[in-house]
Amino acid sequence: MERSIALLWELYANPEGLSASDLARRLDTQRTALYRLLRPFLRTQFIRRDDRKRYYLGFGITALARAVAEPIENLVRDSLQKLADDTDCSAMIIADTDGILVTVASAGPQRPGMHVAAPPGFVHENNDVALRAIDAGRGVAATEPLADAAGFSNAIGGLATTIALPLHVPIIGSDACILLASVTPFRLDDVLPLLSRAVEEVARSQRS
Repeated sequence: MERSIALLWELYANPEGLSASDLARRLDTQRTALYRLLRPFLRTQFIRRDDRKRYYLGFGITALARAVAEPIENLVRDSLQKLADDTDCSAMIIADTDGILVTVASAGPQRPGMHVAAPPGFVHENNDVALRAIDAGRGVAATEPLADAAGFSNAIGGLATTIALPLHVPIIGSDACILLASVTPFRLDDVLPLLSRAVEEVARSQRS
């Protein structure tokens, strides 16, 4: 099972496709064992192979992803879209899935312009802001004074200005946060009340 999961993650991380030799090397297995592993994934279209014998994630994955994402999106869509439009920032819910931070729902401002994109399924490899907010929600001591005091964290500079607050929604099934991201700087005092309201709305909609 662990090797099957590792296989899917390797293909996720390499959208240009991988050969059988590449996969066998990355998974530290023999090609014979690899082909046995691939067979049921190919049959169910979770993995596909092109005419160059390179392997990719298949469209069968989308059916599973949709079954996971749709109940969450139906719950949070209106609140996230309003938050994005009111702040002119991209709004996303990021969950910690066994140490991997993944977007589970997102909304961008409807106003034209350049906005941050992190659609559902996007893996955040170095998102310290989201991680600090999630840790604050767990009660983990944070190193940032801002997170210590209010349970949120922000970062300015680099590609985006971001802020996040912890979110507790049982349907997500893991620790999460709502994060705002913008390619232009924003004032903390302007967006924090709107972010706090969205967190409360999403949590309330789960209880209703």
